[in-house]
Amino acid sequence: MAKGFAIHNSMTNHGGIIQATQQRTSQMGNLFLRAGDGHFCPKCKCWSEIVKSHDHIIMDGKAVAYVDDLLTCGAKILPKQDHVVGTSQGENYSKNTNSSSFLAQGLTLYSGQYQLVNNSNNQPYSNVKYIVTYTDGRTIEGVTDENGMTEKLEFTEKAEDIEIKLFEADSW
Repeated sequence: MAKGFAIHNSMTNHGGIIQATQQRTSQMGNLFLRAGDGHFCPKCKCWSEIVKSHDHIIMDGKAVAYVDDLLTCGAKILPKQDHVVGTSQGENYSKNTNSSSFLAQGLTLYSGQYQLVNNSNNQPYSNVKYIVTYTDGRTIEGVTDENGMTEKLEFTEKAEDIEIKLFEADSW
């Protein structure tokens, strides 16, 4: 039976969003999640990683994750799509598979998208103005979506500290 693959930005039943740690392998532009990919769980308030559930499809030494796979905090990966599926026939994608030509070998890019959640009631800050400030002074302004998510931040070649300020009562 075919089962949906877990893909980049898949949500968990704890309200978290998991981003892919690899940038090479996708189907129809959807990057695959793998065992060990993780996120900060907003419900459990801890870093949580995808638990390996099989040895059917391996990419760069890690098992591809499926919808309903568990994370170390107990969360489950929710379905995000209905067109990226796989069987348990078993395939092995090595590091020598064709990679996307836009990424240089060994280049690591950093980005982020954040879910802003009220600590007192565990509800997302929906439709709230925010400003992201980088250490070099650059700023990005935006409004969270209905799930409290910021826009995805630009890719950089090095990890950077940021500050996020919310303006709940302020208007534009």
